[in-house]
Amino acid sequence: MLKTVSVLVLCSAVYGFSLGLVHSLKFALRNLIKFPLLLVATAVVCCLAYHVAGRFLTAKLSLWDVQRLVVESFRDLALLLASLAPVFLFLALTLAPPNEEDLGEYPWFLGMNVLCISVCGSCALVRQARVLLHRFDLSLCRTAVIIGAWLGVSLLVGSQWAWYLRPFCGVATIDAPFILGTEPDYQGATDFFQAVHNLFDPPPLSAGYLRHVSGGH
Repeated sequence: MLKTVSVLVLCSAVYGFSLGLVHSLKFALRNLIKFPLLLVATAVVCCLAYHVAGRFLTAKLSLWDVQRLVVESFRDLALLLASLAPVFLFLALTLAPPNEEDLGEYPWFLGMNVLCISVCGSCALVRQARVLLHRFDLSLCRTAVIIGAWLGVSLLVGSQWAWYLRPFCGVATIDAPFILGTEPDYQGATDFFQAVHNLFDPPPLSAGYLRHVSGGH
């Protein structure tokens, strides 16, 4: 178990570093702590929530079974994200910066990271859950329901932890504290799901804000 957690922390730190470089070296170094913290905090909550959700559908899953599933799933997630770190490192250093007209390619970079984390997390959980549930000889329908419930829990818990612990990246000309907590983001979003909506249907930005992000006064 200790080796699994060590791999989780190391690989998530590698990915977090590449993510933070879109803003600055300071944000990249912060993410060496913050991104592993995000995954570990999410794993702790998910461990209990998965167990509760699983008990509604089968009495065969012990807390230890679920705990091992969660740790190994998040380790796999961290490994998948670490494999993408060189790609996002390249993008972070080459994307079009914000200007007085818009935010450049930053929203696209942010959206790609959200998508990759979601897909990698889903793949990691489904892989581990299928192995675990196969051992207990559960029906296909019951297995699908349990995995679906666990995916939903992961999305809710992980997204809200990510929102509270942000910023992991950001517009390079705007500094931010280590953790923003419940503060609205640069587009006025007050939770993770509103922020994702704003990536696809962004609200208008004020002229003063655009001058700020482009380094003007």
